Amino acid sequence: MAMPEIDWYSLTDEEVNQIVLDGYTEQNRRLSLIYIPEQMAELNQEYLNASGISEGEPWVQPTGAHDAYPKDWIVSHGGKDWLSLVDANVWEPGVANWAVGDGEEWPVWIQPTGAHDTYATGAKVSHLELHWVSSVDNNSWEPGVYGWTEDEG
Repeated sequence: MAMPEIDWYSLTDEEVNQIVLDGYTEQNRRLSLIYIPEQMAELNQEYLNASGISEGEPWVQPTGAHDAYPKDWIVSHGGKDWLSLVDANVWEPGVANWAVGDGEEWPVWIQPTGAHDTYATGAKVSHLELHWVSSVDNNSWEPGVYGWTEDEG
């Protein structure tokens, strides 16, 4: 999108100051979209640790976003270890947004039950003794059907 040409000489000092302020405000908004999700994930882990909740412990139903499980957090539930696939995970393992976390880089593929637990681009899974990488966002397809690339490495 081409920016309109501005005749800076015709602007008052107040108008120039407002343009600069609007520019800084927009720049800060864009930076917030990048950094706040990272900060929230870090704060979430700090909260869990401060509450005495450690990775690998039995799953407990979160009461809100503050004690939800961060992405890549491991819990035990139903006799299995589970790996959280998303940040702020409040779902019960085996229902949504978790993969059986056998300590391997390639968790077993589980059919998503809705938009809340689809696979993101780059997600790694094992399915039918093969390794797959999701090539699309919001991937609910079975590996080998659509939206997955077989990893041969």
